[in-house]
Amino acid sequence: MRFNRKIGFCLFVLAGLFIPGGARAQLSGDVIFNGSLLDICIVLVTGSGTIAPNATYTEMSSEHAGGARGEATITTTSTNFDVAVDAPSAFSSAPAGADTGVTYEAMVSASGVTSLLDVVDGVLSPLGLGLTTLDVGVTATRGAGVFPAGAYQIPVTVRCVAS
Repeated sequence: MRFNRKIGFCLFVLAGLFIPGGARAQLSGDVIFNGSLLDICIVLVTGSGTIAPNATYTEMSSEHAGGARGEATITTTSTNFDVAVDAPSAFSSAPAGADTGVTYEAMVSASGVTSLLDVVDGVLSPLGLGLTTLDVGVTATRGAGVFPAGAYQIPVTVRCVAS
């Protein structure tokens, strides 16, 4: 009797399938992907504002006719942050003497995952998870006299604060 190699190989493979602990082919497998996301809050300024004077030239504001609020977005990956706006302490650019006796106020409104309406500077407001759109306003009020003619610029800082 002659040994047939093909039949022998088939018997060997079949024995492996039925013998406990025998080698078996795996038909599928999972590739595992790991990762992590940092707890972040990102402020992106998307538009500058415009200040305009009131009728008596004692106030310059984004809220007066001809003025416009600035815009920013905040993206958060958690609810562990508050938004704050800081009132300016001075004009960053103005005619000589323009800062004399001036007080400043900033305010912010928000839409998206966070809703706020005219929250003033110095007040922390909780942010939601995701994208928030901000409208940022500013007012400069002169205690005595009028603002002198010239070009003005006021910086308002928007901050994420860990809560």
